[in-house]
Amino acid sequence: MAQYAVSVIIPSYNSEKTIVSCLESLITQDFRGSFEIIVVDSSHDSTPHIIRRRFPQVDLIHLNKKTGP
Repeated sequence: MAQYAVSVIIPSYNSEKTIVSCLESLITQDFRGSFEIIVVDSSHDSTPHIIRRRFPQVDLIHLNKKTGP
Protein backbone atom coordinates (compact mmCIF):
# COMPACT_ATOMS: atom_id res chain seq x y z
CA MET A 1 0.00 0.00 0.00
CA ALA A 2 1.32 3.41 -0.97
CA GLN A 3 2.09 6.06 1.60
CA TYR A 4 0.81 9.54 0.80
CA ALA A 5 1.55 12.87 2.43
CA VAL A 6 -2.01 14.06 1.82
CA SER A 7 -5.35 12.35 1.16
CA VAL A 8 -8.09 14.46 -0.42
CA ILE A 9 -11.54 12.96 0.16
CA ILE A 10 -14.44 14.33 -1.86
CA PRO A 11 -18.04 13.45 -0.97
CA SER A 12 -20.13 13.44 -4.13
CA TYR A 13 -23.80 13.19 -5.01
CA ASN A 14 -25.05 13.76 -8.57
CA SER A 15 -22.00 15.86 -9.42
CA GLU A 16 -21.78 15.20 -13.15
CA LYS A 17 -21.75 18.94 -13.93
CA THR A 18 -18.96 19.83 -11.49
CA ILE A 19 -16.79 16.75 -10.88
CA VAL A 20 -14.53 17.23 -13.92
CA SER A 21 -13.48 20.76 -12.97
CA CYS A 22 -13.06 19.73 -9.34
CA LEU A 23 -10.79 16.78 -10.13
CA GLU A 24 -8.83 18.63 -12.82
CA SER A 25 -8.12 21.40 -10.32
CA LEU A 26 -6.81 18.91 -7.79
CA ILE A 27 -4.73 16.91 -10.25
CA THR A 28 -2.97 20.00 -11.60
CA GLN A 29 -1.95 21.31 -8.18
CA ASP A 30 1.72 22.18 -7.75
CA PHE A 31 2.23 20.08 -4.64
CA ARG A 32 5.72 18.74 -3.93
CA GLY A 33 4.59 15.76 -1.87
CA SER A 34 2.61 12.72 -2.86
CA PHE A 35 -1.16 12.81 -2.58
CA GLU A 36 -4.17 10.68 -3.33
CA ILE A 37 -7.69 11.66 -4.33
CA ILE A 38 -10.62 9.62 -3.10
CA VAL A 39 -14.19 10.28 -4.23
CA VAL A 40 -16.97 8.78 -2.13
CA ASP A 41 -19.97 8.89 -4.41
CA SER A 42 -23.63 7.93 -4.01
CA SER A 43 -24.87 9.41 -7.28
CA HIS A 44 -27.61 8.21 -9.58
CA ASP A 45 -26.33 10.26 -12.52
CA SER A 46 -23.22 9.70 -14.65
CA THR A 47 -20.72 10.90 -12.04
CA PRO A 48 -19.11 7.48 -11.36
CA HIS A 49 -18.80 6.78 -15.10
CA ILE A 50 -17.10 10.12 -15.67
CA ILE A 51 -14.62 9.47 -12.88
CA ARG A 52 -13.79 5.95 -14.07
CA ARG A 53 -13.37 7.04 -17.68
CA ARG A 54 -11.53 10.35 -17.28
CA PHE A 55 -9.71 9.93 -13.98
CA PRO A 56 -8.46 6.34 -13.54
CA GLN A 57 -5.87 7.56 -11.01
CA VAL A 58 -8.67 8.64 -8.62
CA ASP A 59 -9.89 6.08 -6.09
CA LEU A 60 -13.66 5.84 -6.41
CA ILE A 61 -15.86 4.41 -3.69
CA HIS A 62 -19.38 4.17 -5.04
CA LEU A 63 -22.23 3.59 -2.61
CA ASN A 64 -25.66 2.41 -3.74
CA LYS A 65 -27.46 4.44 -1.08
CA LYS A 66 -27.42 8.23 -0.72
CA THR A 67 -25.24 9.33 2.16
CA GLY A 68 -24.33 12.71 3.54
CA PRO A 69 -20.80 14.10 3.68
